[in-house]
Formats: sequence, structure tokens, C-alpha cells
Amino acid sequence: MINISEIVQVAYIVVTVATASTFEYFWHGPRLPKWDLRFQLTRDIMHSLISAATPQFKDDRDIDKIDVYAIIEYIQNKPIPAPKLSPSEGSYHIFSIPAQQPTINEATFKNVGVGQNRFQQLCRDDLQGSERQIGYEMLVAAETASQLKDMLDTKNNLLACHPLYPEEKILLYIHGGGFVVGNAAACRQLVCHISREAGVRALVVEYRLAPQNPFPAPLYDVYIAYSYLLQQGFAPESIVVAGDSAGGNLSLALVHLTQMTRIPKPGGLVLLSPLSDAANDFPSCQHNRNYDFLVKQPVESPLAYTRLYYAPGQRFSKQMRREMADPLVSPVNGDFAMFPPTLIQCGTHEVLIDDNIKLHAKMQAQNPDHPQTVVLEQYQDMPHVFHVHFYRPESIQAISGIGRFIRDL
Repeated sequence: MINISEIVQVAYIVVTVATASTFEYFWHGPRLPKWDLRFQLTRDIMHSLISAATPQFKDDRDIDKIDVYAIIEYIQNKPIPAPKLSPSEGSYHIFSIPAQQPTINEATFKNVGVGQNRFQQLCRDDLQGSERQIGYEMLVAAETASQLKDMLDTKNNLLACHPLYPEEKILLYIHGGGFVVGNAAACRQLVCHISREAGVRALVVEYRLAPQNPFPAPLYDVYIAYSYLLQQGFAPESIVVAGDSAGGNLSLALVHLTQMTRIPKPGGLVLLSPLSDAANDFPSCQHNRNYDFLVKQPVESPLAYTRLYYAPGQRFSKQMRREMADPLVSPVNGDFAMFPPTLIQCGTHEVLIDDNIKLHAKMQAQNPDHPQTVVLEQYQDMPHVFHVHFYRPESIQAISGIGRFIRDL
């Protein structure tokens, strides 16, 4: 049913913000040197719409007066643009994985930190007659498909989830969205661009979202998807895990979890503006708030993404902060000594830039003999996950770099 009042409200925000942003651009010049008018308008409109959709809180003062589930459900019910791929761009198909996996049981999650009991409960729920399925999209860019067809028997299905040839690389992509929104369809074009540049097929997993399914449910689903790729015959060193924003958090946590559960780790990691520290805020959250579209509430807010992920609706405390510092929630606090080669890309003017710099420094410090194991690329004047602005030269350069990184693994 069409909500006329919401359409009017959105139209008012778009027109008002676009007018003010355009005036600022031509009167004062671009807000940052590399921004064109289109980019500034897109940032300002996105930021304003996100801000209007979510109440802002600095602390828990009013936590008893709000229903975090209702607020987030309202946002989740908003349609997310789901671009379809033209045949000239690529193709995809929607599949599902049975949540019951023969290699995963309660014993798998012994000694995995603060999430142990929750992981084991999720496992019991799936093993007790559950028919739950985890959705995913298999995707391949048209150019990559053309290259693969030249190598294969034409009877092979390019969207089937099994290796098409020995040692085939595959991308496991984990979408962002602050743990509370997002899906495979929303990042379809981004993954297609990466598939083209890297020459690989991709599996994009549809993990459960918070706050209805808090930690560790999203990570548990991602772990099942990774285990599924192993069961389908992909060698661990041929799997590249990638994710943006909250998906970057889950990508990092997945590798920590593979080490804790003693299964082979993936061959590479690609992180696009990852959130690696869920328990703390950084100065860049304030310094860059006028340049980033991302609206990040402080961890003390009941609507902070990380709290909605870890303990929705609960009051913040020193104990909660300690628990949120666990490596499976804040991966920056984990052990990186045996981590796979990692590429981190971020913008110099995003709110998470300090988080990304801290992550890179920690990973390099734990790999002094192999500094090339982790690479941090900062793109001047760019905001959070700038990659999705495909017309921008920074996006083209970054995605091309991802392709080279994956090909060189």
C-alpha cells in the first residue's frame, strides 16, 4: 500500500537538501576537492534520508521509552533498491543452503569466547528438526562467464556451487548494512564488478539480521556458508572472503572463528570500509560526520548498530563493553599472526577511517616478517564504501585493485 505522507516527506527532504547542497557547491565550492556536484548531492541526500529514518540518541536515558525492535523493523520494511543485471553485465541465480550441516554440531563451538552458549543454542535449534534454509545468490560477470565457457564443457552450469575446474577461486561476499539491513540483491552490481575484475564467480550469503537475530546468528550463518563451500569441493586456499562495512566485520570474525573451530582458513580477505571495533568510537566519527553518508550513533546509544547486533534493547554497561570487545564481535582484538593475505580499502573522509587504520596497524604489528600480508589503501576525499559510486575514478581504481589482489593470491 502506497503511503502518500511518506512519499511527500521524502520528496520534501530530497528537494530541500538538494537545493541547499547545490547552492553550497556553487557559492562555496565543493566540500572536498575531489567531489563533483553529483557526488555531493548524493552524499547529502543519502545522509539526510538515513538521519530522518532513525531517531538519534546519545545515551540510554530514554531506553525504557523506545522500542528498538519496532524502530528497526520500520526501517527494514523500507524497500532497498535491488538492481537487476543485464545479460551484458552478468547473471545470477538464487539458491539456499540447509542450515543443518553434517559437519557442524554443538561441540564445534567449544571455547569460542562470549558467544559459546549462543552458538550452541543456535546449533541445537537447527539440529532439532529444523528445516531452516540460508539463502544465497551465485553470481558471475558476463566477461568472466565468457572466459570460463572457453575452458569448460558447455554442459557445466556456471551458476552451480561446485568447482568448475581444479583450484578454481571463488568469492564469498558478505554484504553490509549495519547488521540490521541489506541483502544480496542490494550489492549485486558491486559484486558483479568485482567478479569481472577478479575473473571469479561469487556466492553472496543472505545472513539473518539483527536485532531480531542478534549476535552470533549472522556470523553463524556466514560460517555455515563458508563450510558449505568447503563441502562442495572448493579448496580453502581458493576461497576469498570479502565484505563491506558490517560485512567486513563478519568477514574478519569468520576467519577468527575458523581458527577457533580448527577448520582451514580462507586464502584471502578483502575488506571494504570494515567495522572492526564494535566496542569503541573514534575521533573520525565526529571529524568526518559532515563528509560521510553513514550516520553512526555512539556506542552509548541504544540504536548504535553494534549494540543492536550484540545486545538489542539492553542498557549499556562496562560489562557489555568488555563482552563487545571479544574478537568475534570486535575482530580487531583477535590474533592476526596466521591470518590470510588481506586488502583493506577505505576513504580518507569516512567515519570509520580511524577504525581501519587501527586494524591495519594491529595486523602489521603481528606480522613483522611479512608486512605485505596486509595492505591498507586510503582513497582521498572518499566516504564509507565509496566503491558503489561506479562512475567515480576512485571506485574504478579500487575495484580494479581488488581484482588484481584476488588474481595474485
